[in-house]
Amino acid sequence: MGITLWDYILRRAKEVTDRALEGIGTLEEWERLRPERYREFMRSVGLDPMPDRCELEPTPHGEFGGKGYRAVKMAYRILPDCWGTGTLYYPDPLPAGKLPAILYVSGHRTIGSFGYQHHGIMWARRGYLAFVFDTVEQHDNPGDHHGVYSGRRLDWISRGYTAAGGELLNSMRALDLLSSLSEVDPDRIGATGISGGGAHSFYLAVADERIRAVATVVGVTSIKYTLAKRNFLHHCDCMYTLNPFGRDNADFAALVAPRALLFCYAEEDSLFSPEEYRTLAEKVLKVYRLYGAEEKCRLYEYPGPHSYSPEALEEINRWMDRYVAGEEHPMVPLGPEEENPERVVTVFNGRPPHPDRLDILPELLTVRGGVELPQGPEDWPGIREEAKERLREGPFRWLERNDEELEVRLVGDWLAGETKYLAYEGEVGGMGVWIEVWDPPDADGKAVVALADPEDDLSDLLSQLGTMLPGHTLALVEPRGMGLRGFGRKEYRFLLRAGSLVGVTPVMMWTYDITEALGFLRTLPAFRGKEVYLFGNGEAAVACLYCAIFDDSISGAMLKGLPRSHLDGGYIPGIVRVLDIQQAVGLLAPRPVGLVDWPAPRSQWPERLYGRLGVPERYILGGSLKVVADRVMYVEGG
Repeated sequence: MGITLWDYILRRAKEVTDRALEGIGTLEEWERLRPERYREFMRSVGLDPMPDRCELEPTPHGEFGGKGYRAVKMAYRILPDCWGTGTLYYPDPLPAGKLPAILYVSGHRTIGSFGYQHHGIMWARRGYLAFVFDTVEQHDNPGDHHGVYSGRRLDWISRGYTAAGGELLNSMRALDLLSSLSEVDPDRIGATGISGGGAHSFYLAVADERIRAVATVVGVTSIKYTLAKRNFLHHCDCMYTLNPFGRDNADFAALVAPRALLFCYAEEDSLFSPEEYRTLAEKVLKVYRLYGAEEKCRLYEYPGPHSYSPEALEEINRWMDRYVAGEEHPMVPLGPEEENPERVVTVFNGRPPHPDRLDILPELLTVRGGVELPQGPEDWPGIREEAKERLREGPFRWLERNDEELEVRLVGDWLAGETKYLAYEGEVGGMGVWIEVWDPPDADGKAVVALADPEDDLSDLLSQLGTMLPGHTLALVEPRGMGLRGFGRKEYRFLLRAGSLVGVTPVMMWTYDITEALGFLRTLPAFRGKEVYLFGNGEAAVACLYCAIFDDSISGAMLKGLPRSHLDGGYIPGIVRVLDIQQAVGLLAPRPVGLVDWPAPRSQWPERLYGRLGVPERYILGGSLKVVADRVMYVEGG
């Protein structure tokens, strides 16, 4: 019974795309929504708050030139000790007055400023000043676009970092450099690029109103289609934001309005479908109509694969002439890709400055949250409620707004000796769940609810718990995507990545499932009037932890194999911007919590908290579940 986790993610993606820009009927309604939508965008790319702009320190690294252009190789600071690279292309001879300018955002080439130099040369020959700059992972830059994509840096999810945000910061700094030049008219700057550069130029136009017009070429995806067509398997992380607010790119594209927005797509591109980009453009066009600026949003389709066509280039040139330069410039054909050899174009010549810390850009852009320790017990309720509210409005926004209900039916009612055994088959959001209850005749007033983890042996987990925790009513909850309806570890990172793109990761779903299961279990005679304790192992322990945080009626929790940090497991988009696992553990206080096989953080934050609250005995560490559980359930005052 029920659909798979992948099917659920696809359904969620469809909902996100289909409802994009719904309910906006007037310009006043959109203008009222606009500031909040912009804030959502900046949070989704991980740039809220925006880091302070350091001095650019634009540094020339030599010149070269050719017919109709002069080029200056440049380095600039993105952040302190983080360098970007690119090439400025000036018309030669230089026209009088301030020039219109083009920021050319590189796509996926080994060296962007080398591979796309012919575009900078073309724009210079047309009378524009152009800046072709590298991404953070190109040239001699040591950044990375493939952390979650490769599975090497799943911590990016909990950090709230995506390579799209790293590139947006890079693009904004490149724009700072271009707009600061004395030869450039800062009110006449456009942006364009192809593939990854198409995505980055689009995100830059969304974020920065200094871009007067943008032409995004085969670069903007829509969540519904990029997942359904499995194109996300071929797009790197720089193409996507995280999605805690459940937004489609159409929602963010509307922020460009009423500035000029040109979508360019090749009809035979294997990475995009015509239905995708036509739907995207039509949704955005709705907002342009509200401004009376329908002509400033256009979709241009052309035959061919994932590349430019001569006709597309001409369309882009005319677009920038109309909406950036304000006048026609001569058409100039695109020259050979490698007019100048790599050794001429390279900026650092293989040896970047020291230090250059683009390799830790995700760490530098991670704004770590936290919870203040109380001075005494009287301070704690207010501090705790404030932290819970930040969780509700941030990483667990979906959890608070989700209205899926658990539906169950009894499928087994047996006796094992004198112990009553019940089995229930259930469904949440179209996905199957399984619940088993073990109620011995001499059960005391305490019940333990265990949440199954992918690493658990389901065939004997309940009986193992019965052996270790005799005399208690027990329940095992097998949540969505787990057990016989589950997935293997090889698939996990793909499902985790896809889930983060729709704003719902597996551990978030399991938190919801255990919450719903508890609501059902409390209606059963075996659970009525009993103190309820939670048990989980690994990822399931994280779900139990947050369930207990939000449900004050839970008496305590036993958590085994809890990750030391959300950077190591229990991935929830942007969670460490609010708190990390050690603070989450503390949010159970003053209720007892027992941690089995947990390497306590050096700061000992939970231990310090329980000590300040005057209940140090309720924070329990140990290597045996039985020992820890006994102490949790029978601690003085517990």
